[in-house]
Amino acid sequence: MVKARKLGHVVINVSDLDASIDFYQTAIGAEVVSRSREGKLAFLSLGEQHHDIGLVQRATGPAPDATQTGLVHMAWQLGDYAELQAAYKELTDAGIAAEPIQHNVTNSLYLHDPDGNTLEIYVDRWGEEGIDVMRNNGPQRRALNIDTGEAVGETQEVLQAR
Repeated sequence: MVKARKLGHVVINVSDLDASIDFYQTAIGAEVVSRSREGKLAFLSLGEQHHDIGLVQRATGPAPDATQTGLVHMAWQLGDYAELQAAYKELTDAGIAAEPIQHNVTNSLYLHDPDGNTLEIYVDRWGEEGIDVMRNNGPQRRALNIDTGEAVGETQEVLQAR
């Protein structure tokens, strides 16, 4: 059986390479490490590997629809809750809408790149115990008060069951 160690990188088709580069630099602190001479391809790194994201300017269709088959979102981990709070402020100050959400295993921000792709920026809530929490409780989703770190209201699953 093949056993991958980790996700190495993602490559995304984009409609505007420069706008996408600006977004990923602001949203997750990625740095351009390589760009093609033709200006249609860029590789960005978070600093620990040669590249984490590839951006290819060739998309011409509409933004992805949440009901279509395909990637739902990309998730990028931060170190601690203070970093998540700082990211929220930095993103909103830059005009990027970020929705704070608490899952049973993470505190997260959800945002969209210029082409409508969804990103999650998160911090773990349980560390190594997270696997057991997920197994025993299943996925949960609540609004998150970014100032206090507390969940607000009922889970999406409870609300949808009504």
